Amino acid sequence: MIYDLIIIWAWASGIFAWINSNKNLKKIILEKTNKIWTKLLLSGWERANVTNINIDIENDYFSQNKKFLKSIFSKYSQWDFMNFCAENNLELIEEDRWRLILKNWNSKEILELFLKKLKQNNCKININSQVKQIIIHKWTNKLLNSQENQEESIIYEIILDNSIKYKCRNLIISTWWKSFFSTWTTWDWYNFAKQLWLKLIPTFPWLSWITIIKDLSFLSWISTNLGLQLIDKKTKKTIYWETGPILFTHFWLSWPIIFNTWVAIWEYLAKIKSNNNYLLDNLIIKLEFDINNSSKKIIKFFNLQESNCVVELSLHSLRGFKEAKITTGGIDLNELDNNMQVKKSKGLYFIWEIVDITWKTWWYNLQWAWSSAYVASKNIV
Repeated sequence: MIYDLIIIWAWASGIFAWINSNKNLKKIILEKTNKIWTKLLLSGWERANVTNINIDIENDYFSQNKKFLKSIFSKYSQWDFMNFCAENNLELIEEDRWRLILKNWNSKEILELFLKKLKQNNCKININSQVKQIIIHKWTNKLLNSQENQEESIIYEIILDNSIKYKCRNLIISTWWKSFFSTWTTWDWYNFAKQLWLKLIPTFPWLSWITIIKDLSFLSWISTNLGLQLIDKKTKKTIYWETGPILFTHFWLSWPIIFNTWVAIWEYLAKIKSNNNYLLDNLIIKLEFDINNSSKKIIKFFNLQESNCVVELSLHSLRGFKEAKITTGGIDLNELDNNMQVKKSKGLYFIWEIVDITWKTWWYNLQWAWSSAYVASKNIV
């Protein structure tokens, strides 16, 4: 049997690609685990940060090809996904930073909706299907016996680790990289992309905790709202500033403003062409507390006073793949057309995190999943 479409991994983008694909296609999803969509259920502390009203592609997403990104969002934006939710009676509410979450604070609600949509679209999911190898079979068909009129045909053969084989004309690869180990992430698709001679942007962990030198054990799992500045002591410049909630854990700082600070650090180090040694020697985080809205433990630990509510913390390191929420880098967007299809291999699509698109925090993540999946699926007829 040759399928019209095979989608690899039944997570956010893979499921959304199926929902929006042609119902008449002969298709199947291959999921490597015995569960589906693990990472969505974790987002927003299981409340599902599905998108953001105020998306600014220039500032909220990171890539070496913003023109490509704008093209994809012009075909399917946050407004389109919001309409999708409204049409299916999925109520959203707006929280801080224009992010939209489920009104009932239960990410299982959106999973149930998607499972219903999958069933309506004749979905078939094979779980525990770990892909071991993908072979591309190509041949050229001559049309009207003319040397000039030729058409290339491609069949993709997917071989699982148990030797079961599948064949298809169109293949959507919708996977994560190595970060966030608890969700069974992998480097498999990076290696596969290399086999196809696709240009790859170097990868490294993205959106993780920042480790500081000071022991914060006394404040573990306490959060508060404050103002944050990232400062270069050497140049005395403020590199980044933001206000919002922060979470203290042992030696680490976490939550969205820390993830955004992480991004600022990487961008700054790249700009000045320096490395982690510069981070250790010169970068500090300055925290400005609101003493009237800070817990007694925070006031005691930092010895805060009305006249002095500012604390400077020296940085130790940026956490690695184990704690990172995503992995930056991946397939160079110049390898893809504006439908997420590999230019030199018709019918092969890479979507979501595997391509060179990263973002500030969770809610931008899922919107990229919806947009890239929708555009790819609608190109397959």
